[in-house]
Amino acid sequence: MTRNHAEYILLAEFDVDKGASLTHQHPRPVPTDEHYLAELMLPDGAHLRENDWTIFFLNQEVPPSNLAELPYTDPDNDEDNPILYVLNLVQTRHDREARRGATVKAMAICTRHRFLDQYKHILFLALENYFTSPSIEVLANLYDAVNSMDLTYMPKLSNHEKLILRFAETNNMFEEKFIEADVAEITGLQENMRMSRVGSSQSELEAEARKRHRRKTYIDLSSGQRKDNITSKNKDRHFYETEVFYQSIKISVKIPLTIYREEVGEFFMNKLITTFANGQVSAPRPLHPHLDSGSPQPHPLILLINALLTQKRIIFLGHGRPSGEVANYVLAACALGSGSGGVLRGFTNRAFPYTNLTSLDQLLEFPGFIAGVTNPAFEEHPQWWDVLCNINTGKIIVSPLLANPALAAAPLQDLRKSIEVTHVKSLTSSSSSSGAKKDAQVERYGTVDAEFIMDLMAAIGKHYGELTIRTKIQNYIRRFVLLCALYEYQTTGSTDIGYTPQSFEAHPHPSGHSPPASFTSQLGFGLAFSDGEAKLRELALNKGRIEGFIGTISYEYLRRDTQAFLEHRTIRAFDVEHQLVKLRDGRHYLADDEVETVFRAFADAVTTEAQVIELLSHLPQNEGGLAPLAFGLLHASPQIRYLAVRILNRIHQDRTGSRFIRSLNVFFRCAYDAQRLQFATSANVNTTPGGNSTGSGSGSGGGGMAGFTAVGHPVYQSHSTTPPALATSVSGLGVTTHPTLSTSPVATTTGLTEGWNGQGPSASGYVPAPGFNHPI
Repeated sequence: MTRNHAEYILLAEFDVDKGASLTHQHPRPVPTDEHYLAELMLPDGAHLRENDWTIFFLNQEVPPSNLAELPYTDPDNDEDNPILYVLNLVQTRHDREARRGATVKAMAICTRHRFLDQYKHILFLALENYFTSPSIEVLANLYDAVNSMDLTYMPKLSNHEKLILRFAETNNMFEEKFIEADVAEITGLQENMRMSRVGSSQSELEAEARKRHRRKTYIDLSSGQRKDNITSKNKDRHFYETEVFYQSIKISVKIPLTIYREEVGEFFMNKLITTFANGQVSAPRPLHPHLDSGSPQPHPLILLINALLTQKRIIFLGHGRPSGEVANYVLAACALGSGSGGVLRGFTNRAFPYTNLTSLDQLLEFPGFIAGVTNPAFEEHPQWWDVLCNINTGKIIVSPLLANPALAAAPLQDLRKSIEVTHVKSLTSSSSSSGAKKDAQVERYGTVDAEFIMDLMAAIGKHYGELTIRTKIQNYIRRFVLLCALYEYQTTGSTDIGYTPQSFEAHPHPSGHSPPASFTSQLGFGLAFSDGEAKLRELALNKGRIEGFIGTISYEYLRRDTQAFLEHRTIRAFDVEHQLVKLRDGRHYLADDEVETVFRAFADAVTTEAQVIELLSHLPQNEGGLAPLAFGLLHASPQIRYLAVRILNRIHQDRTGSRFIRSLNVFFRCAYDAQRLQFATSANVNTTPGGNSTGSGSGSGGGGMAGFTAVGHPVYQSHSTTPPALATSVSGLGVTTHPTLSTSPVATTTGLTEGWNGQGPSASGYVPAPGFNHPI
């Protein structure tokens, strides 16, 4: 069932005699108390400002005490979301003829869409019209205009595709998914386009249709084919562009395609961080194991994150500030605790971006609420909250009435001993070369927390974009979740929020041989540590907030989401994230045989398009993209270089993967082209003039270079033995000529040269990367 874009349109007014009152509701009454709605739409102090944008939520349900009864909704399906997001605009018009010299009215749109900021323009116009002509027809026109917005052709992206697009540095990622929408736009099939032409003459309509239907062409140099240029190359595919017509005014709408479930509205994480990063925590205050992760004086931001993760009741107080500004702090806090919405969820279900004393009873029914208020009376009642964040002063106050729970004892002896590990010793070794300021931060807040805070503040100081800040927060919360899974596995022997040895399915080798029993244990899974002492130390330092997180609403959602992911994942033989962290992080030393095991696992397991997409979702372009795998092209071991070529070839056969290949820097692309050429040439060493291989056997892994030895190969001449995988054989190696070197024989090998341009086998064998000249 497709829902309307706008569920309700509301109009509230302030009456001198009655106070705040709800005047109109269209198309039907909202099943919520009218006085409650009117109080939210006309926030405290609204009469002091000409305009004030406010966001609040409706249809929130108090979670059951037994979390097993918590309703589960698909995180990728907004249709399952029961919450209504309300964008409200209140305006004050000064009028000498009005009582008290001013008129205050507010209009709101209730929607299930999280991109509320896209409705600001049309809501502003509608409220202007209502001041001019106060009637319910204004609400009806607004309702019809919003619901006429055409999203028929908006691409439906999977979770992995959203991750890829969110961090894509190019604007044409998944361009092919927009073809249907662009064709509709070009041929003038969209309903709103026809509506905009009402009143035009027939000749004008025909001329416009011919103009829009005229197709441009270009020559595809890679295939020599003439192609229709349907899609626009100037559009940013991070957004779906459409439009709304309101009273003959065309309003452009850009719908973000990559926002997470917990990202609502337009807020800035930088503002939340800078407000409280330089503030202070109230002192003296009661120590609490859920809030003090490894330090009696945690950084204010870390304390706030801990409060969010452990489901504490949090108030953001902004006395004298616009309610919309306070609401943005709440929305940013939801994203902060959830890892920008990409790791955890359940925060917006208990969030009240703006509330007041009228709804206090309802607020206190929600465990772990996150609320924004402007009334200073809240600060005087610590029994109402656990943590209060004063926006005006940047100060975070912990309620003296916050109960201090008893922590459960860890059953493992090594975990108990880790609590006694000397903190200073480990900190000295990890930060001896980073300067006195870093040493002080690390000693005070702990290694991981200190590095996170310093990295975050450095990024803000260098004016990095909002996405970069949110990505760092997402990585930090993701690491915490992995640490929770490790803690559960260490203390109970199992976990429902992460991988266990039983989570993996043996992936048979393409040659038909089963992998060794130690394959999974050698690859590893979960959070990677440089050594065992570091693992035990971090578990001990985070024990308090981990046990505070277990049993929360977010934990229950995480448990269910993890089980759904494990059931539907496409790469089932190993933990993809763990392997990439080992390759990416220079603190983890890997021997050559370990590196080879990792690369062989990727080469054998990533064969289908869905598996390529899942792999690419772990390789965000804004964090280096394919670099962890591309470094294999520069490895001293020829076997690892060969496996790297196999992996990149399979990635390049996918349309999305080919864009990742093109985004490699020039050094990696040089190495890629050179290694492909060398391996293809070596495969041809033992072929007959007729093009038939002297070896025998069958192909290996859809990209295996079989049927040749290393004899005469310059890369292998210094090696006494031939790499095992390169000594296998494949039949049917054809010989062709390098397109730029007429005397260089090149092998056309299935999986190595096929699909170079994502269009099937190459007609000329080896083809260098698109738009790139081979260095030879």
